[in-house]
Formats: sequence, C-alpha cells, structure tokens
Amino acid sequence: MVLNYDDPITREMAKKATARPVMFSRLEELDEGIVLRGDTFIIKEDGKELPVCTTSEIKLLGSHNHENILAAIGITYYMGVPVEQIRDAVMKFTAVEHRIEYVDTVDGVDYYNDSKGTNPDAAIKGISAMTKPTILLGGGYDKKSAYDEWIDAFHGKVRYLIVMGATAQAIADTAKNHGFHNVIFADTFEEAMNIAKEKARPGDAVLLSPACASWGMFKNYEVRGKVFKEIVRKFKG
Repeated sequence: MVLNYDDPITREMAKKATARPVMFSRLEELDEGIVLRGDTFIIKEDGKELPVCTTSEIKLLGSHNHENILAAIGITYYMGVPVEQIRDAVMKFTAVEHRIEYVDTVDGVDYYNDSKGTNPDAAIKGISAMTKPTILLGGGYDKKSAYDEWIDAFHGKVRYLIVMGATAQAIADTAKNHGFHNVIFADTFEEAMNIAKEKARPGDAVLLSPACASWGMFKNYEVRGKVFKEIVRKFKG
C-alpha cells in the first residue's frame, strides 16, 4: 500500500489524521484506539471493535515491531484507509534487510539475519524477538563492549551460542559467568553456519545477531548479512 501525497484527497486525509491523536498500546486495554489483545491487533472506536490481523499472520517479530504496527494501523485507519487494505499491507510487510530479517526455512529450521545487531543493546532486541528455541551466532570485532545484559536476555531461548572472531573468548567467559555453558567456538563464519545447521532441530530458529561489528571478518554488517543469506540458500540447495 503506497499513499500518494501529491494527490489532494490524500493530503486532506493526512491533514484530518494528524489533527486527531492516535492512541495505541501493546500492554494496556484502551477504551478507544489501537490495541494488541493477546495476539490480535484491534481497532476500538465508538464502542466497536475491528480485528485487523494476528501476530502469527505478520512477517515481523518482536514487541518493538508490534508497537510500530499499532502506530501504523492507527495512522492509516484515521486517514480513511479501509481496514482490508491495512490488513493486507501489514501482513505483506517484511523486515528491513539485516534487521531480524526472515531469510528462509530449511529442514524445518527458520533462519533470521540480524547482522545489524552490531552491539549488545541491538542484539538484545534480536534474541527477544525469537519465539522458538534458538541457535545464536555471535562475535566479531572487539569494541570493548560488555555482554552481560545480552547473555541475560537469552531467558532460556538459546540452545547453543556459537562464537567467532576477536570477541569469542570474552563472550564465552561472560556466558559462563552467567551460567550459560552451551558455547561452541568457530574459526570462520562458514564453520559457524555449518555448526548451526548441525545443531538445529526442526522447530528451531538460527539467528545471526552478533552483538559485535563485522570488521576483521567482513567489510561491514551488510556483507556479513548477505553471506549469511547466501549460505542459507546453499543449505536449501
């Protein structure tokens, strides 16, 4: 769904929408606005409820993306876009490349490219978005970051942590200090991917969310993400 702001009707719709506050909440049940109740996005207006879609029907993962969707539903709905069009757009929308990007499913395992998770704070969002047991690929250039909060964010989701690059030992030591011992070292990115494929079971997810920059192994995070996707395609044959 693309809105043409050169069109006078669209401009008038946008003017009306911005004149009305868009209330939305992922955690609270509002009297009126856009809410996420359970797994369903709902428009509440004038005592009526209009379901839009469910979290299982969209391609984006993570509570931060759910909040973005709530806001987008509210803005477009109050601009006068029909609910059917909003539903279609939300369900078709895909993640930005390298940011918790679904790549493919191979042998029952989902592969996600979060190469832009170049620091622990960004990588926390990546692992927090996972809803399945996860094989996590981490490590890279040493920016002298602390990995404690990242490890704590695993919350029982991570089955194995595969580490590589200059930070591999520091990450492994931090994981051990926090009681996580399923750490595997890999000398190369390709080896890490092969280990992930070997360890993953149907119903698992493999997530590249390194918490580190790519320098020393790749030119930038975009190249790292593209190599991840190329290897996944090779896995699929």
